[in-house]
Amino acid sequence: MSDYVFSSEVRRRTGEGMAYSQMEAMTRKTGGKEGTLTAAWWNKVALSESVPPPEPKCIPGVAGVLEIPEREVTVLVCRQWYGVSPDDSMHDLFDRVLDSAASWLRSSFSSLRERWRPAAGEAEG
Repeated sequence: MSDYVFSSEVRRRTGEGMAYSQMEAMTRKTGGKEGTLTAAWWNKVALSESVPPPEPKCIPGVAGVLEIPEREVTVLVCRQWYGVSPDDSMHDLFDRVLDSAASWLRSSFSSLRERWRPAAGEAEG
């Protein structure tokens, strides 16, 4: 583990009064038996001890426990257990591509609508 950001979030929740047993119960409620993270697991994470990362099926329960979006949970897992974080430049590139695609669609839709209007007007007349 390189950066204990996930552990910090767990400590934040325990500091707010949530017990490890409550964390276990919440993940069981959300993910069922297979999506449960035990109180011992949560305790070890809080102490920054070596534990395996939560499996993908556990992410919704973890998000509920930490009161953060699922995407943020996955970012914390990636940072703490794998030492990687999202590449902001890729995010910016993706936003630009989406903006360009949206602009192209608006322009194409506008031009199709203009081509269709005269045809509809001729049919009425």
